[in-house]
Amino acid sequence: MAEVQEPTKEAIKQKKKREKAAAKDAALGVEKFTVEVAGVFKPDLKRVMAAHGFNNQQEVYQNLLRNLIAADFETQAWMLRSVATPYEPSEKVLRQLRDAGLLYLSKDPGESGDEIVEPQLVTA
Repeated sequence: MAEVQEPTKEAIKQKKKREKAAAKDAALGVEKFTVEVAGVFKPDLKRVMAAHGFNNQQEVYQNLLRNLIAADFETQAWMLRSVATPYEPSEKVLRQLRDAGLLYLSKDPGESGDEIVEPQLVTA
């Protein structure tokens, strides 16, 4: 039969601390709310936070939620609209996309009379 190991004093102390914090959060109505965003937004978020004096992301998310909830319906709709994030693919990605398209066309040429038009070289 395996021996049951008693928790250390430190483990008991930490458990009580977590339970106390959980009870306090429950009394205040605090809940965990996880937000997952693409890493590409992190530099922009840090820039905005620095410009507006925010020290942590949680504060930004809470302000955004409060402002959204407090707004009238039309303003909420405007705040929630989809804004296209500007993205310019690299030459490498464009070449890979073109090569994949040509490979697909070599296997399934499509309608007779269809033609492949090469892009014009743009010089600045």
